Order: sequence, then structure tokens, then C-alpha cells
Amino acid sequence: PAPAPAPAPAPVPSHATGLPMSTLPKFLEFDRKVLRWNAFFKEAVTESAIENHRVRKCVIYMYLEDESVYVGEPRQPNSGIPQGSFLKRHRIPVGDTGAFFGIGDIHVGETVTFYGRSFFVVSCDAFTRAFLESRGVAVAEDQPFPDEPIELYRATLKKDTVAFPYPPAPRNDVLAAYIEASNGAPSHLLVADKLEKFLANDRKVLRFFCVWDDRGALYGEKRPFVLHYYLADDSVEVLEVAEPNGGRDPFPVFLRRQPLPNRKLSADPTAQTKSDSYVTHLDLRIGGTVHVFGREFFIHDADAFTKKWYVDNEGFDPVEDFPLVDVDEPSAPIPQNAVPPYNGFGGLADSLQNCVALIPKPVRPDFDKLMTYTDTVLRFKARMIKDETGHSRYTPTESDEAREFIVSVYLANDTVAVFEPPDRKKQIVGGKFLERQECLKPNSAEKYEATDCYAGARLILFSRCFELHEADGYTYGFMEQHGPSFPRSDVKQVVARLRSLLAGREAAAREAFGGAEKTDAEGMQRALTAAGIEVVKQECVTLFRRLAGGADAVDVKTVCDELGVAEPEEKTA
Repeated sequence: PAPAPAPAPAPVPSHATGLPMSTLPKFLEFDRKVLRWNAFFKEAVTESAIENHRVRKCVIYMYLEDESVYVGEPRQPNSGIPQGSFLKRHRIPVGDTGAFFGIGDIHVGETVTFYGRSFFVVSCDAFTRAFLESRGVAVAEDQPFPDEPIELYRATLKKDTVAFPYPPAPRNDVLAAYIEASNGAPSHLLVADKLEKFLANDRKVLRFFCVWDDRGALYGEKRPFVLHYYLADDSVEVLEVAEPNGGRDPFPVFLRRQPLPNRKLSADPTAQTKSDSYVTHLDLRIGGTVHVFGREFFIHDADAFTKKWYVDNEGFDPVEDFPLVDVDEPSAPIPQNAVPPYNGFGGLADSLQNCVALIPKPVRPDFDKLMTYTDTVLRFKARMIKDETGHSRYTPTESDEAREFIVSVYLANDTVAVFEPPDRKKQIVGGKFLERQECLKPNSAEKYEATDCYAGARLILFSRCFELHEADGYTYGFMEQHGPSFPRSDVKQVVARLRSLLAGREAAAREAFGGAEKTDAEGMQRALTAAGIEVVKQECVTLFRRLAGGADAVDVKTVCDELGVAEPEEKTA
């Protein structure tokens, strides 16, 4: 009789209440847990001289959630036996006792009977062994399946292919070829068998990157190519790499797939010219050359499959046998069209459009600058003087030097206009002296901008030199508000510059003011010039406007204190 199942463990009392803990239902505790045994039964065979019985291998499954049993027989190919589900899953009764098979009724090394069919259990899986041992059920060691008579008979029919290989390998020597040829064998059967090589290396292609430098010939150039070596039949194919804007028709195949001779062909006038020596994979090395019908191709790189194939099959070193070869040459600089000098007709930007495009287009203005400074005009008083630099070709007369002009600078598009006010005493009618337009600096393609204009600046407009000596109040205020763009109107920069220049000349600066109590911008400029300081009128006007605060004059002592040249006070005893 089968051993009785081990009793269930007693519930553990709870530490909080002292009451026994509730146990999980069986269908939850053993959900998806199945025990498995390997078993067999013997079936008699009466009408065969080879075997008298057959071993039927089965697998017994027991589902722990309800202790139902399922017996299945794995399918064997060409067995001629209907296999698969041997016994459907259900609870199997134990004889006529009214009980059912449980986990303690099936044991390794013993026989179990289901509905009159006896199964001998030979082994179980690791989970089944661990589960049964945790429940206190002893499990015997696993046993092998018994040998089948049919398998022993089939083993006797097998040939010893190790000692006597079949079919025997054909001889491939000179004597075998001579005998075959003497017996009338075709010539194509006397060469080595290429089928095995084709089946082993089909679709395996070595890929090399190479260049052909033909610049020594007339109209020659350096062109890239891709060389394919087919391992299946040792043929070579050369493809041309189409470069963008290369100027060549798209003919990708430079050399069709064929065996490539590795030496110069010798012409035979009585027969077809052939070669008995061809390029192999050992002739293709990175850094070497290969001759393609008189053309020398330099191999500089290969793809990853090619390198791996050489390493695995030929024992190449991944570093030494595959050096890094750089064939790229620095590109020649692209020639730029030289812009011809400005001829003086029209605007500079308009004339430049003729050199940029075949059909000139209007110059696009700077709309941001145009919308921001549409109504912003800087006005300066100017007079015509003699140019000491020699850039002006016009020499003004005494009457020209007495004339007054108003120079207007428009910030919207950096144009300049010159107007001459009328003067009856000097018999000057006045009017527009220069139309509003862009004015270029002498001997330069740059145009005058607002930052080039300040009190004391000199502008050469169409061979006439103008000196700006004064500006209106709006112009001074605008330039002071935009100090970074107009450094001569930035008080901090002006004071810092003058203090650095006056360092060590304090006494000369105080003496230059001549003991006066009041001064203006022009007097300040004369005093600093007398002290040996180069200063423009715009800087003096900026400092004066800061210290005067709208008055016509400023104290000399205030100016000296601001510039750091004030006389030190004497200490009293």
C-alpha cells in the first residue's frame, strides 16, 4: 500500500491576538503548481521478428490545486503509433476504496496502476523532488529508461563512417587525372571540385576600397573604386564610385565579374589569349596595389566583414595587417570672384549686385534699423577747410573757408546730406549743397556712419574736407544716451581717459587755466591743449554739459576736481 500523506502543519498563532492564523485555500496556495514524473509501460509485439515488445515512454502530471492527473505520451517521428494525450486530466480513483490518487501515491522506482494500465516511474523533475521532500515524502534516485529492441537492431545496421567513410573521398592527384583522361573523362571533370567551395562560400564577398591615380596622364584624375572579391569562385568585380558633381556619366561597373589575371597576358596569335594565374584573396592587402589590366589600384581600406574574415580564416592581426591609410587630400581653395573697384556711379551696394547675380536685385534695407531710427537725424555745423592728409583734391579759397554748412546724418540708412544756410552779408544764396546719399571714406569701400561724426571730426565728402565744430542739443543728448556707440560722449570714458593723460601734469593743467574762475567747452579745450593733452572738442563738450547742468559756464575748480588736478589744500597747524 502507498504511504499515507504527511499531515498538514499546524497553524501558527498570531502575536497580536493569540488566535490561530487563517490558512490560504488550496486552489490559491497550489495555483499553477504541477508535479511531473517520467514513466513507461511495455507493450507486447507479436507479429515482428525484430522485436517482441515496445517501450512506451509517458509523462505523468499531477495538478496540486485539485490533485487531478494527466498522462501524456511525447510524439516520436515515424513511430506509426497514435501518440499525444494518453489519459485526460481528472481525479483517478484508487481501486474500489473510494479514495483518489494523491501526492503520496506515486513514487520513483515503483509501479503505479491507472485503470488496469501499470506504469513504472523512473524519475521526476527538480521541483517535484523538492516539493515532496519538503512534505516529508522520501524520493528515490532517478533511473534510466530501458533499451528498446528496435533501437538495438537499428544500431547494427549503421555503418562505421569513421573507420570507413562513405562515400569515399575521390583521389585528386596526377595519377588519378591521367587514368581518368585515358579512359575518356571530359576535361572539366579533371579539375578540382568547385561545388563544395561554392556551397561553403556562397554569398560571401570581400569588399575593398581603392583608388586609381591617373593624374600622370593627360586629363587624368584620382578616382575612387570598390573592389569585390567573390569567395565562391575567386572572381573579381570593380565598381566605380559616383561622386557628386563629378561630371561623369553613371557607369557603375568598371570591370564585370571575372577571374582577374595577376600578371601581364602573353598574346598567342594561334590561339585565344588566356592566363593560368589569377588574383586570390591573399594578393589583396590594405596598403598594397593590384593591377587591373594595366591599371594600378591602391587598396586603402576594407569593410568590417572582410577584416573579420581574414582574422578568422587567415590569422591576420587586427592592427598590423589592417593599417589606417589616409588617401584624402586637402581640398583646393574655391576661387572667389574679385570685386572690381567702385566706379563712382550709383550706390556701392547697388553696383555690387551686378557682381553677385546675373540679374541684379534691389538691395534689401535693414528694416529693424529703418523702423527704429526713421526720424533720427544728427545735425552738425561744419566749415570747409584745407585737407592736410592729401586725400582731398579740392583746395578751398578764402571765401569757401568763411562759409557755414549743416551736415545731417540719417541713422535709418547711414546717409549724409549737406545744406548751406543763406547769408546776405556774405552774399551767399544758400540751399542744398549735397544730396542725401551714402558717402564713402577716401580710398575705401566703407561708408561714413553716425559713429564717425562728432564735434572736431573731419569728413571728406567728394574731395572736399569738412570739419564738424558744433552740434545741436538733440544730437548731443542722443550721443550721450548711446555712450557705448559714441565713446567721446560717454562721460565715464572721457573722464577716465583725461585723468590718465593728466597724470604727472597737474601743475601744467592748473597753470593752463590761467587763474580764471569760469570756463566753457572751448576754454576747456584750449587749456588742455596748452597743457600738452590731445583732446577733441566733443570730449570737452561732453564734460562741460555734465558739470554745467545747463549753465553757460562752469567753475574751473569744479573742472579740476573732476579731472583730479585740483591744488592740494594746505594743512593748518
